Amino acid sequence: MSRFLIYLFESGLCLSLFYLGYIAFFRKETYFTFNRIYLVASLLVALVLPLTSIDLPRDSTTYVTETAEKISHFRNYYEELILMTEPDFEVSDEVGQTLSGQRNHQLIAKSGSSSFSWSAILFYIYIGGVLFFSIRLLILFYNLLSIIRKNKVLEKDGISIVLITEDLPSFSFMKWVFVNKKTLKQEEYEQVLAHEKVHVQHKHTVDLLLAHVITIFQWFNPLTWRIQKSIKTCHEYIADRQVIDQGHELFDYQSLLLSQLISIRSVELVNNFNLLSIKKRIAMMNKIKSGNRAKLKALLVIPMLTFAFFFFANMTGRVPDQMNLEDETIIGSWIAVNKKVNQNQLLEFKNDKASFIVIDEENSMTIDIYNCRINNNVFLLEKDGKRSKLKYSLKEDHLLVWFDDQPSEFVRSSGDSVYVAMDGALQAVEVPTATAVKRFNYDYISYSMLLSEDGFFIDGKRVDINRLEAFFAKKGNQGKSGPKTSVLLEIDKAIHMEDVDKIKHALRENHLLKIAYAAKAKEANGKKGDKMALLNLLPPKDAKMVEPDDLREMGIDLFTIKAKDARNYKALCKKLRQHVVDHKKYVLLYEYADNTSYNDYILTIDAVYSTIWNLRKELASKKGLDYDNLSDAQQKNLRKTYPITLTMKNVDHE
Repeated sequence: MSRFLIYLFESGLCLSLFYLGYIAFFRKETYFTFNRIYLVASLLVALVLPLTSIDLPRDSTTYVTETAEKISHFRNYYEELILMTEPDFEVSDEVGQTLSGQRNHQLIAKSGSSSFSWSAILFYIYIGGVLFFSIRLLILFYNLLSIIRKNKVLEKDGISIVLITEDLPSFSFMKWVFVNKKTLKQEEYEQVLAHEKVHVQHKHTVDLLLAHVITIFQWFNPLTWRIQKSIKTCHEYIADRQVIDQGHELFDYQSLLLSQLISIRSVELVNNFNLLSIKKRIAMMNKIKSGNRAKLKALLVIPMLTFAFFFFANMTGRVPDQMNLEDETIIGSWIAVNKKVNQNQLLEFKNDKASFIVIDEENSMTIDIYNCRINNNVFLLEKDGKRSKLKYSLKEDHLLVWFDDQPSEFVRSSGDSVYVAMDGALQAVEVPTATAVKRFNYDYISYSMLLSEDGFFIDGKRVDINRLEAFFAKKGNQGKSGPKTSVLLEIDKAIHMEDVDKIKHALRENHLLKIAYAAKAKEANGKKGDKMALLNLLPPKDAKMVEPDDLREMGIDLFTIKAKDARNYKALCKKLRQHVVDHKKYVLLYEYADNTSYNDYILTIDAVYSTIWNLRKELASKKGLDYDNLSDAQQKNLRKTYPITLTMKNVDHE
C-alpha cells in the first residue's frame, strides 16, 4: 500500500508542477492549440513518468550525476516518511542503487509490530473517493443518455443535433450537439451550431473524458480539478476563435454569449456554449494573436520536462558501452585460488561496481567498492575522486589480476556458494537445500562449525577434526548447561558422512545435543536461497539401539530408509507418508554409510520432517485449526498422533 501511496504522491506532484508552469508561462497567450496539447499531455506524462525507469550511463556527465544525487536525497526523505506509515515494515537501504549511487528503499518485515496501519487508512479513504467520483461520472453518462432518448435527433454533416426542450444551455458531447432551438433566433442558432461543431470536429470530448478519468484517480489533488477546468476553457477559446474566423460578427457573437449566460445553468462533463468564464472569453476574442516572441515562450517546456524527468523518473545507472565485453564475461564473483591474509580474496563485479574483499588475521572483513569500467583488459577504477588502473587477463573461468605488478589468480564462484571468514581467509561452502527449515537465533549458538574441502573450523579458527576431544577438553565444556547449547553446523553438501559423524560423536560426548544444520530454504518455504537450518536433537552418548525383534514385540513397526532412497525425494516422501498413516506406532531408521554425501543425509532428514509436518497440518486443518498458529500445548497433542521417531545408523560402524 505504501508503494502505491508513493506513486500517487509523485504523480500528483508531477501534475502540479506542469500546471504551475502552464499558469506562469502559457495561460495568457493565444496559441490555444499548443495550450490544449500541453494540458492533455501533462495529464498522461504525470501518470507514466513515476513508473518510468531511465537507464543512463553513470559517467555520461558530471552534471547529470550531481543533479541525480541531490534529487535522490530529497526523494529518499518523502519516500521514507510514506513507508513509515506501514506498521509491519521498516525501511532498509540494502537493495538497489540509483544513477547517483543513492540506494533505493525496500521493505523488510518487523517482528511484533502494531497492527494499526496509517497507510491502510489512507488507502481506504483514497479508494472511497475513487468510488464516489466514479459513480458520479456514471450518473453524468446516464443523464446525457436520458436527454438523447427523450428528444428529437437530426443528422446533419456527420453530426447528430439533439433538439432539447430542457432548460439547459447548448453543449456538445462526442458527435452530439444539444441545442434548444426555441430559445434562439435563426442567426443565433447558426452561431451556436458553428461553435459546437468545432468541439465535435476537434474531438474535445476525448480531452474531457481523459481529464475526468485522471481526476477520479487524483481526486485529492486540487490542481487536477484546475487542469480539468483549464482544458474546458481552452476548448472554448479555440471554438470562439474559429467561429469569428468563419465570418460571424464579433459583437453579435459576444452578445449571444452574454444572453445565454443569464439564468441558465451549465452541464458537467460536456463543452458548454456558455462556459462561466465569459469575461475571459470576450477578452481573448479581442486580443491580438501572440507574436513570434510570445511563441518562443513555449520552449520553456523543454527545461520543465527535463527537470520532471530527473525528479520523477527512476534513473538507474548502467555500465558504459566499453564495459560490455564481446567474448569475455566479468560480471559475477571471483574467489582467490591462494587465499592470503590481508590480500584480496574475493572480487565481485556487478553493473558498474567492483568490490574487493580483504580478510585479516582476526577474520575482520574490509570491503572496498569502486566505480568500474573496462577497457582493453584494464579495470578503470574510481573512488572518492581518485582513479586507478588494474591490468587483468581472463581465460574461461580463471581471472588473473595484477596488484602492485604481482598477479593474483581467481576462479569463478558458484552462485550457490556461501562465503564465511575462517582462519583469516574466505571459505566457500555450498550448504544443502531443504523444505523443513526454520530460522535459528545466533544468540543461542554456542559454537559455529564449518566443514568444507578447505578444512574444519570452529568459530573461525582452524581445528583438526580428528582431535575434537582435545579441543573440548581444553575448552572445559563437558556437561555445559544453559540456553546457549546449540551448535550451528555449516557443512558443504559434497562432504562425506565419515567426517560429519566425527563431529556428531564429539558433540554427543560433550552433551551438546541441539544441532542446527545450516540449509537454504526451498522457494516453497520462504525466499529461495535464504540461510536457515534444519533443527535436530542428537541422542545422548549412553543411548542404545533397540533391536528390531524387540520393537515388534512392543507392537512398534520399523521402517528402514536406505542411503540411496534420498536420490528420489518425492518417492521417499510418498513411502514415508503411507507408512506413517498405516501404522499408529512406528520407528523410522535411516541407514547410511561413510561414503554417503552430506547432501543425501540432509535430504533424508528433510523428507522425514516435511512428511510428518504436512500430516500434522492436515490433521489440524480437519479440526478447523491452523497448525502454525497453535500454542505449544495444542501442537503437542498433534505431535502425539504423528511423532518424529527418527533414529540413524552408520552401517560401516555397527
